[in-house]
Amino acid sequence: MPTAQPPTAPAAVRLVELDGLRGLAAGVVLLHHMLLLLPTLAEVGAHPGVVPSGTLEQVLVRTPLHLLWAGHEAVLIFYVLSGVALVFPVARRHAQGRRFDWVDYAPRRVIRLWVPAAASTLLTVGTILLVPRSTDPALGAWITQGHPPGLSAAALARQLLLLPKHAYHNTVLWSLHAEAVFSILLPLVILVVALAARWRAWWLPIIVALAVPPITGSLATGTYLPVFIIGASLGWHWGHAPSLLPRAPARWANAAAAACLITMTAAWWPGMEGQAAQRLAACLTLVSATALVILVVRAGAMRGLLRNRGVQYLGGMSFSLYLVHEPVVVTLRLATASLSPWWALVAAPLVAAPLTWMFQRWIEAPSHRLSRRAGRWTSSRLQARLQARTHAHSADSRA
Repeated sequence: MPTAQPPTAPAAVRLVELDGLRGLAAGVVLLHHMLLLLPTLAEVGAHPGVVPSGTLEQVLVRTPLHLLWAGHEAVLIFYVLSGVALVFPVARRHAQGRRFDWVDYAPRRVIRLWVPAAASTLLTVGTILLVPRSTDPALGAWITQGHPPGLSAAALARQLLLLPKHAYHNTVLWSLHAEAVFSILLPLVILVVALAARWRAWWLPIIVALAVPPITGSLATGTYLPVFIIGASLGWHWGHAPSLLPRAPARWANAAAAACLITMTAAWWPGMEGQAAQRLAACLTLVSATALVILVVRAGAMRGLLRNRGVQYLGGMSFSLYLVHEPVVVTLRLATASLSPWWALVAAPLVAAPLTWMFQRWIEAPSHRLSRRAGRWTSSRLQARLQARTHAHSADSRA
């Protein structure tokens, strides 16, 4: 007689608000790279503690307006969301008494991550061949130092495999290196967060992860693994929650989310230039990013904005936008080197938008479908082989 489903087993749910948050974060990264075309802001880059010259630059860097182009902080949100997205379905199946198919997961994740990344790398190589890169100091440090001239087969091979952490021709791919590391370590991470949850301390890995930045002085410790672990812990906990999203947003949710967005830029505030202050700011940045994701899911913060059709569309395009925007921004600046960088800054989103749509339709979406087919095929083949061996062993035993 089949066993009944437990009444508290969580039903299937999609956290569409997190899709919207991912889309907004991708837009922030685009704006971040666009503003780095300005040489005075390129000197600042993603390095808190660097004080720019000029009133406009200081306003953009050392006030809450920095949130509009806080690229590194946006990537932290990506990583928390990635941890949630990868662990949540595993936890959901566990809560429903179903096993997660790891054989299906492996080829899915490889194709889902590496194929679009490889296509992005080849796109970047094409733009380099079309408009060679330059070391003209007038272009600013981000162009000359972050995108130096030169192509080699060995470097291209390493980039296609997502091996190096840095020195990518499309520099956003450094973050996919961290994604790849986390994807490989996912079973071990799930074991850790599941054991913590079993001991009724699901929050403990989050506390440990939040303690890493003030101790090490860096958010990048362990290839950002602590940031992923925060998302994984949330995903495991939420995957076992019988009811997840509130029926209506809490009245205080938007104000709390706004506070998190502001404190996320603490590393850039005046008076935070010292080493001890930067350690504290790194911790506060990660706490704010974590709290923001929690508020979006559990308190309904920014629900109207994040469920907006335009924001949801941006969320659906976020991965493709993330992968293609930088070659566009860099190429436009090199092609208009004799003009003001503001021309390339204005043109970049106009060129990136249709290219993002094409990349999503012809690269990302097909690779996603291919990953699902590859996962199902690999899993079914392995199951068929195991069943054949079982039958053969049974026949030998009877003989």
